[in-house]
Amino acid sequence: MNLPGAKPIAAPGWTAKPKQSISLIDCDVHQVPHNREDLIPYLPRAYQERVADYGFPLLNSGYLNVAGRAARTDLAEKFNQEDHHGGNQNWAYQRLRDYHLDVWNIEFALLTGETLYTASVIPDPDFSSALCSAANDWSRENWTSLDKRLKLALATSCSDPDLAVREVNRLGEHTDVVAIVLPTGAQIPYGNRFYHPIWQACQEHGLVVCIHPGAEGTGMVGAPTGVGFPTYYMENRAARASMAMAHCTSLICEGVFERFPELKFAVLEVDQYWVPGFLWKMDADWKSLREQTPWVKKLPSEYFRQHIRVGSQPFAEPERRVDLMGLLEEMHAEETLLYCSDWPHFDWDDPVTTLPTLSPELHQRIFVDNARELFGLGNDS
Repeated sequence: MNLPGAKPIAAPGWTAKPKQSISLIDCDVHQVPHNREDLIPYLPRAYQERVADYGFPLLNSGYLNVAGRAARTDLAEKFNQEDHHGGNQNWAYQRLRDYHLDVWNIEFALLTGETLYTASVIPDPDFSSALCSAANDWSRENWTSLDKRLKLALATSCSDPDLAVREVNRLGEHTDVVAIVLPTGAQIPYGNRFYHPIWQACQEHGLVVCIHPGAEGTGMVGAPTGVGFPTYYMENRAARASMAMAHCTSLICEGVFERFPELKFAVLEVDQYWVPGFLWKMDADWKSLREQTPWVKKLPSEYFRQHIRVGSQPFAEPERRVDLMGLLEEMHAEETLLYCSDWPHFDWDDPVTTLPTLSPELHQRIFVDNARELFGLGNDS
């Protein structure tokens, strides 16, 4: 069976054969239901009947994102035909295990979901919360219960903070839960005090808040760019950096990290090239305008380095090594960058062809230590 991505090759930290002494932590793996109907048994009876009558009300952006096709059809078909002859309910997990977790000796992998964490855009907050709870129960039963290496970011609908807090309190103490995940698409930026009850609950349970592309331009959420709706998926994809900057600016300017000093965020699948310029701009503006936000007591770059982490996927590496190393230095990658594969999407990044020219020390920080410290992952996790 031929899957996209590289096989083990010689590279810093890796050899032609996987080594048991070398492991890594993958901070963005998407668990994929065979179809959305798999979630129906996990819904309350009233919502089971609603879905049976009307279907799932999840909204699509309308852009031709090829990620879903690669995740659900082509590879699933090949796996069923070549390896399981007739299909298997656990085909997605088994494919992840056999072609990613085991090949690369992955110590932990964070499950960030597939579409259902975008439920916040649905106008009915009770139904959107129920969908997230169903996704979480399905994920725990069909994924994390099968493999101790798998950790879960809870799907969380933030349109009603009380319901979001209830879900965090329901599952936040389980050892397989280390984070929540929210979409980049939001009605208001995530620094707004509207979300404070959710951040309080996450801090109390020691959960990281992950922000991942999704829901922008759909449902109750505004356009994915500051100038309206683009025409093509490539345009939407290019706008992700601006979404990440908007949320990070809001978190810092609204004093979230002064109010919740233990809270951590991870912005995933939004590129990284924007980080150096963002930090320079924020620090410069703070020096000139800080009387407007007196609760921001430190340079914005200090809050960022202490509280915010950025995923490595997709990583658009410069052609010249000197430019790559400059980018990593300016974004303080030894503190802020997390390895993410984005499995099983069309552009997923295996750990050999992702940043293969790093020093062993920086490789260890990006591929292991930053995530271990962020999510509190140890040998007893």
